[in-house]
Amino acid sequence: MRILLADDHVMVRDGLRPFLMQLAESTEVYEAGSFDEVLETLDRVDGIRLVLLDLRMPGMTVAQGLPAIRERHPLARIAVLSAVTERKQILEAMGLGAAGYIPKRLSAQAMLSALRLIIAGERYVPAALLEEPARPAPSLYGAPDNSERGLTAREREILDLLREGLPNKLIARRLNVSEVTVKSHLCHVFRKLGVQNRVQAARFTMAAE
Repeated sequence: MRILLADDHVMVRDGLRPFLMQLAESTEVYEAGSFDEVLETLDRVDGIRLVLLDLRMPGMTVAQGLPAIRERHPLARIAVLSAVTERKQILEAMGLGAAGYIPKRLSAQAMLSALRLIIAGERYVPAALLEEPARPAPSLYGAPDNSERGLTAREREILDLLREGLPNKLIARRLNVSEVTVKSHLCHVFRKLGVQNRVQAARFTMAAE
């Protein structure tokens, strides 16, 4: 699998490269430090499957950069890598063709889990967007009328941790509850969201677009 890691900070690229190599048995990681280098690499190297893209690199703008990549290389999955988690920028990037939006504050393991979802054809957005949906969704987020489909605070907390890529055992440890309790809450979450598994639950956040 061929990946393009685009960030203007060499230390960031050096830090992420070893983790990206874990995504597949045979992984080639190419690097770019500017948007011009991104386009040059995509034109030069065939079959790049994933572009991990920093929005603040030289020559890069959200409004022009993402559409340019999508138009010239429609098969490449774009995952935005950013320290900014503002809802407006997240929605703008996703609306312009990004398959995922990954905060730089995520742990390495959570980032890998998110990238695996994106590579598999899913979409990923951070929990920050889940907390403030793009349009009202009272039946899903616990409306004042106590709709039976509303998620409780604990269920939203567990869903956030699930989307970070944590297994049930680590979620239980993080929340200081039993693994059985986590499984029980997840069953309620799946039922309320109308999904059947963890991957579908992760995709649920895109209902907020």
